[in-house]
Amino acid sequence: MIRVWLQFPSLALKEAVAEALKAEGLEAAPHPLGAQVALVLVEREVPPPPPLPSLALLRENDQAPQTLKRGYRGYLYPDQGLEVLVKALKAVAQGEVWAERRKVAEALEEPPPHLTLREKEVAALAALGLSNKEIAKELGISEKTVKAHLTLVFQKLGIKRRSELTHVRFLS
Repeated sequence: MIRVWLQFPSLALKEAVAEALKAEGLEAAPHPLGAQVALVLVEREVPPPPPLPSLALLRENDQAPQTLKRGYRGYLYPDQGLEVLVKALKAVAQGEVWAERRKVAEALEEPPPHLTLREKEVAALAALGLSNKEIAKELGISEKTVKAHLTLVFQKLGIKRRSELTHVRFLS
């Protein structure tokens, strides 16, 4: 049985989806660490995916390329039903990608933003949870320089919070 973690803003919606999945032989996991795959409801902006293979439920069709760039393994459009959802969750749980070929190609055509070696170092340390002061000490630079690097990294990656750095796949 595939265990699915549901990341939904509404408890009622989460419970309804959990019941529908249960009827199809899937189980809703209470925590992401106990799940094989995540199902994330995307509202206005595409959030970073949880730290497991994730499928996005989109509100708008034009959000598809962004979900792939953010690290999701697939997405579903608003007009797709339960049967397709179950197939997609099973595919993503088995390591497959659930997306249209043209959208995958579109996402791959745009190279990731170029970060300098120092920006990558600062971002990687920030992603590990180090403070600006700790990063400065580790790299032998000032806190002000750390802040400047992080500002550029955030702009280049289009992120707003430090926590989003943990989901950036090309820092290493």
